[in-house]
Amino acid sequence: MTQPTARTSLLIERRFDVPPETVFATLTVPDEMRIWWGEDAEIYIDLRVGGKWTIIRQEDGVKYLATGEYLGVERPTGLLYTFGMPQFSPASDLITIRIEADDGGSLLRFEHSGSDIAAELRDLPPGETSPSEAGWQLGFDLMVEAWADQKER
Repeated sequence: MTQPTARTSLLIERRFDVPPETVFATLTVPDEMRIWWGEDAEIYIDLRVGGKWTIIRQEDGVKYLATGEYLGVERPTGLLYTFGMPQFSPASDLITIRIEADDGGSLLRFEHSGSDIAAELRDLPPGETSPSEAGWQLGFDLMVEAWADQKER
């Protein structure tokens, strides 16, 4: 009898009813990124290979810092960047995003890999959603809500 293979990366696939350019902008333009991070977030983006990014936000009196470096930028179809939150771990994981045109909308393929997510997934009870997946999915849900609100205006 074979043992199930442990997941070492988080894979998410989502379809959106907006073009790839809109998805890409929401992931890379500070004013658009506030959909994810909140209106009061401080967002610094140097969108080029080797460029750094930093997001600082406060929640319940706690300041959170997310930071990384862009390793690949292909407008509007892909991003590759490191992702770290130093208050939780000294490690940085890797985020790979592919965006394809799909029947008038977009198909996003998202992968979060690295030592921190591998440990989180390894310790996850069977059938449960990891905190990281819940967070990323919430961000994608917020994008859909924001685009629907923009359409209604």
